[in-house]
Amino acid sequence: HLPKPEQKHWNWTVRINYLKAMLTKLPLAIYNGFVHSRIDHATDAECAWMLTTTCYAKYLRRRTAVQLQDSDFARHLGPLDPAREYLISDFTTMQDLDPYPGIFVAPTVVLFGRAATGKGYELLAISIGHLEGDHWKHLVMTPADGHAWTLSKYYAIQGAAHMTSLSGHPATHFPYDTVNAVTVSAIPTAHILFKLLEPHLELHLAVDHAVLEGGDSIVSERHGEFYAPYACDGTNIRQLVPTGYIGYPNPLSKYAPSNTPGPNYLPWRYPQAAPDIPTDYGRFLAAYYETVRGYVREVVGRIAALGDSPQGDEQRYYIQRWAHYIAQILPGFPDADGILAPGSAGDPYPNLVAAVTTYIWDVGIAHGLEHNAYYKLGPHRTGFRVRIPPPRSRDLPAFARKDVLHGWDMFKSTLAFEMFFRPHIVTRLLDAQYNFEDAALQASAQRFKQALRATEQRLAEQGVNLDQYARLHELASSIQY
Repeated sequence: HLPKPEQKHWNWTVRINYLKAMLTKLPLAIYNGFVHSRIDHATDAECAWMLTTTCYAKYLRRRTAVQLQDSDFARHLGPLDPAREYLISDFTTMQDLDPYPGIFVAPTVVLFGRAATGKGYELLAISIGHLEGDHWKHLVMTPADGHAWTLSKYYAIQGAAHMTSLSGHPATHFPYDTVNAVTVSAIPTAHILFKLLEPHLELHLAVDHAVLEGGDSIVSERHGEFYAPYACDGTNIRQLVPTGYIGYPNPLSKYAPSNTPGPNYLPWRYPQAAPDIPTDYGRFLAAYYETVRGYVREVVGRIAALGDSPQGDEQRYYIQRWAHYIAQILPGFPDADGILAPGSAGDPYPNLVAAVTTYIWDVGIAHGLEHNAYYKLGPHRTGFRVRIPPPRSRDLPAFARKDVLHGWDMFKSTLAFEMFFRPHIVTRLLDAQYNFEDAALQASAQRFKQALRATEQRLAEQGVNLDQYARLHELASSIQY
């Protein structure tokens, strides 16, 4: 039940951006579909770079040699070096999909080891499954396995591409609808908290409503949309969405039903900090999280400074009511009692600071970063569809890249990247307007924008490749695409 002005705003901004991209990028999609239709050759170094430093890095999990000693990797590779740092990326959730005829999916788990130089990670092995009867049997592939190894890399990238856009990315969108809806419903527009959040509410609910309920949504794919790139239809592809909320395995899984999620996909809880990602992608997220936190702490400090005055009582009343409603829906969100719990000296209401920081950081930084990093990979590095069955042995005949996917697959993928994955910004983060009546709060907002620029500069000086991730002018103030 979106307000009509909000829906109208979406029609004249986001919807027009989709249509404009569809029409103007159609020649590119045709070119990619009929001329430049081959998937890129994924070298070991390229595959390791994609899976550990781009938006796919959010699936990295730290592992020690001891933790891996009973794994398929240790059984195939032999004893692992206890002094070496290991990471895994788990895309076994792909096993629940039923792909279109002629298209295949496979569950994969990828093993990385810290490079000998100490910088970056090497791609060591991939555990890949193939169906035998009604269960998946896994083989561990290494670079010594020739064509089977090459095909396994394409399946690992397929898993990362699907999981990012259909499991991980929805978790940057939909839980935060609750914060948005309760804010506009339960907080007076003159309240300091409302004015702090207002620039970060724009278009969010309308965008998410269109994605979930729209008949032409890329996630719905109810009519075989020519811009939907995934390996299966909309009804089936949505099987990946719950993994971002209830974890995996879960009771909905076709091949691994369980009420106990594994360590690689824990149930979603409202974050209180940036995620622990051990590469530059995580460094980017953590740096901006602290920048947003500093700003929010200043604003919350002004609320705390009102003390027991009538204005202070009113501010706290609405904040507690706001938290009460949200906490009933979002696990991990502080409730009415916890939201204003005292902190240490000089740190008023740390739970409120964390809750608000997470919202602004998610819709203004994490969401935009993921879109930018994903779009910059492009359709030629991102094979949503694989038309060669997963290897059933390590002895696989040679295959051509033109057989991995067809021109029609590349056509659809190109349009998806240009219409939905590419950021289409309506209001930039740096252009956010905070309509505070208090001059001190207006000054805080200006310092925040200066702090954002300083963070960008600091990341660049630390060697983080911002062109691979996102420049500040490439980040929106809210979820607008």
